[in-house]
Amino acid sequence: MTLHENSLTIKNIKEVTNELHEFIKDQTFEKFRRKGAVIGISGGIDSAVVSVLCANAIESGNMLGLIMPEKDSSPNSKIYAELVSKKFNIQTTVLDLTQILDAFGVYEKRDNIILKYFKNFDNKCKYRIVVPDQLTNKTNISIPHLEILDTNNQIHKIKINLKDYLEITAITNIKHRCRMITLYHYAEKNHFVVAGTTNKSELMQGYFVKYGDGGVDIDPIAGLYKSQVYQLAHHLGIPTEIIQRKASPDTWSLEVSDEEFFYGLPYKTLDLLWFAKENNIPVSEISRALCLSVKQIERIFDNQQRKWKSSQHMRSIPPQGKPNIILS
Repeated sequence: MTLHENSLTIKNIKEVTNELHEFIKDQTFEKFRRKGAVIGISGGIDSAVVSVLCANAIESGNMLGLIMPEKDSSPNSKIYAELVSKKFNIQTTVLDLTQILDAFGVYEKRDNIILKYFKNFDNKCKYRIVVPDQLTNKTNISIPHLEILDTNNQIHKIKINLKDYLEITAITNIKHRCRMITLYHYAEKNHFVVAGTTNKSELMQGYFVKYGDGGVDIDPIAGLYKSQVYQLAHHLGIPTEIIQRKASPDTWSLEVSDEEFFYGLPYKTLDLLWFAKENNIPVSEISRALCLSVKQIERIFDNQQRKWKSSQHMRSIPPQGKPNIILS
């Protein structure tokens, strides 16, 4: 097999789209025996594609999109979510989660961590977590760091210790889990399934939150690389603004792309590398096709393998104890 920049181009995109429509119908009506589907519409490419697939597969009266902003969300997220909903006639409900997250102490706990590193942090500042670029990083370990945008519009890059990184990540994950709870509330009261938006690139690397955005009934696009999701978006007629928008977790007040926060690589490169690994394409061939050095490829593969192993538990049901019980 020869690797090239178009190796992941879907040649039968109409057929693939129809298969996904049938998958949604079969899972919703036959396997789960539910009336319809609910999905969280974030204003991003993945939720837009899944929303439209569900809208095409299910009658409009049995399809519900939940738009769930909070105070750190980009204003564009709600705008784009409503844009795709209006274009494809998807019924939506807007639920601001700020008050719920405030009750959990999400913002206060986060601020207390940031203040340890940046004493002038207040509600006029913005923040995000980023990882080093894998192509320029000389080690196999990508250590995340904190970035603060202050009131003078200056960026401060700050190293944080592992304990604080883990805590701020755990606090942030509450946002995803509150969205999951909300989705299931609406799903259960309407007798709907919860449709997920995780793509293959995210699934394989563990870029989702366990019992958060990973807590769903069906995952229609889990077999598509992120770069293939974009192809499907063009085919479905997703608004250009959404297609051109940088993919983002939208959980930090300072905008950060998925590539900056988690992958450290452009999606197209990431997907081709994973595809090459799955198909046992020689490193020399990958190097030629992607114009990367052998050392860069090996370093990225090590990073991918580490993420794959550490996220195995996220793709599996919880281990079940089976003791050898002796009955009297």
